[in-house]
Amino acid sequence: MTEGHGVGGRIGYVPLSPDLSVPGDRRRFPRYAAARGIDVDLVKDWEGLSLVVLSSEADITRWVDAPPETGIILDLPDAFLDERRTPRSLTRGLAKWMAGPLSRPVLDHRRAAVRLIQRADAVVCSTPEQADKLERFTGNAHVVLDLHGEVEPLAPRSTVGDGRLEVVWEGMHTTLVAIEQVLPALRRLSTTLGLTLHLVTDRRSPRFMNRFGVREVAEIVAAWGIEVRVHEWSVRNLRSVAMAADLAIVPVELDDPYTVGKPENRMRVFWRLGLPVVVSDTPSHRRAMNVAGLSDQTLCTTADDWMKALGRYAEDHELRSVNGEIGHVAALGPYGDPMVLAGWDGVLSSLGVL
Repeated sequence: MTEGHGVGGRIGYVPLSPDLSVPGDRRRFPRYAAARGIDVDLVKDWEGLSLVVLSSEADITRWVDAPPETGIILDLPDAFLDERRTPRSLTRGLAKWMAGPLSRPVLDHRRAAVRLIQRADAVVCSTPEQADKLERFTGNAHVVLDLHGEVEPLAPRSTVGDGRLEVVWEGMHTTLVAIEQVLPALRRLSTTLGLTLHLVTDRRSPRFMNRFGVREVAEIVAAWGIEVRVHEWSVRNLRSVAMAADLAIVPVELDDPYTVGKPENRMRVFWRLGLPVVVSDTPSHRRAMNVAGLSDQTLCTTADDWMKALGRYAEDHELRSVNGEIGHVAALGPYGDPMVLAGWDGVLSSLGVL
């Protein structure tokens, strides 16, 4: 990008969804732009653009050839560089071409994406670990977490209840498999005191590339052996379920580098909703616990860890309330939206836009 791109230039955004309805659109650059009063056009081309922000749905085969006078910010919030080479990842370039995001087939999607990283003037990711790896390809990587202003905070509350444990999880269908490591602990607690696992997710979801086939959440949970209630994903439903919950869980598949590399965004949402959270022991979750000043006793690696952590919260409602309060303070303080907005400010400032 040439120097001197001013705030008066036209800024474009290539979205994940045409109506900006998915979380990746609602919680990242478009929300930042709205908060800062920056006009942004949804675009498919670079004509007339001073600067463009690309989501992961942008056509990497086309945008790599954008003229040098058009500044490019590439937003890659997932641990793209950690993804294992599997049949699914190896055929991604062909699948995206067939589905529409790519204008031509790509045999090596990763290599094509790296070329765009090298072309971009700034790359935005969501963890310091990702930023370190991106430095092989760019000299201007920034760490920016999600903006959660759409989720109205809930004050932490006492959850003595009736002796049952109400546990909440939220996320996409593709991450439901991570709950399997928690099932032995959930089953045991279910027999000793009664337990309901609330899932806030889409009841039906495409299987592959978020476009092909259908996955029914009811089929997935039928054999889990515990009481499960499925709530259609919406901010309103998530907040409603959280109000009646005792704690939240965020398990991660620890044998998958791609999921281990995810940020602490879901943890932050639950803290924002006033809930204590039990999580898999990943770099981002451990970092979040340190930021909040919480014990690492709620970081889990094994099934036994999950049993101990959930059992501790099941027995001690005061601990749930105290830790919910500590996490809540972190969610609105060091993890609050003002800090995230400042991160995007830094991205634009690095390009001379602010």
